[in-house]
Amino acid sequence: MSFKLKKYKHAPAHLFIDKTYYFFTGAVYKKRHLLTMPKTKEIFLEKLIHFCEKYGWKLLEWVILENHYHFLAKIENSQDMPVMINSLHKTTAFHIKKELNIEVKPFWYQYWDRWIRDDRHYYETSTYILYNPIKHNYVKDLNEYPFSSFPIRKREEEDNLRKYFMKYRPQDVSYYNEIDDF
Repeated sequence: MSFKLKKYKHAPAHLFIDKTYYFFTGAVYKKRHLLTMPKTKEIFLEKLIHFCEKYGWKLLEWVILENHYHFLAKIENSQDMPVMINSLHKTTAFHIKKELNIEVKPFWYQYWDRWIRDDRHYYETSTYILYNPIKHNYVKDLNEYPFSSFPIRKREEEDNLRKYFMKYRPQDVSYYNEIDDF
């Protein structure tokens, strides 16, 4: 497996590995709550899906919160990461600012990525993403949060989802005690 580590002066370092899974996260600058309306989250999701398709990424899990997002994707060409994320940030900032009728600069604050090392890391990351609405006290029941891949994943593969939630649960989430309410 070949890889390339690139360090930046004013941004996090990025490890580039082709044909593998990556976890991505990005935050609104100064963690401002600019994604509070359903429409702003819908804009972000629509653009995320669009750019994943454009760059040939397979979007696996995602969650959009009021001031940040997480997603897990399988990517083909790792050199596309900065271009894809920058395109996502530029486009979503433009459309969300237009929707909210605001002018803020900057909108997004960088992004972070993490290469997924193995199956355990994959499932821990996936569970972390899906449980973020509970972690941040948006909901007590994941079925109530529409801005994540949880409803889709539950509908398509509930048995597998339940298995890896039980095995790879984040330590800081107490919701697992009520997993039967899944």
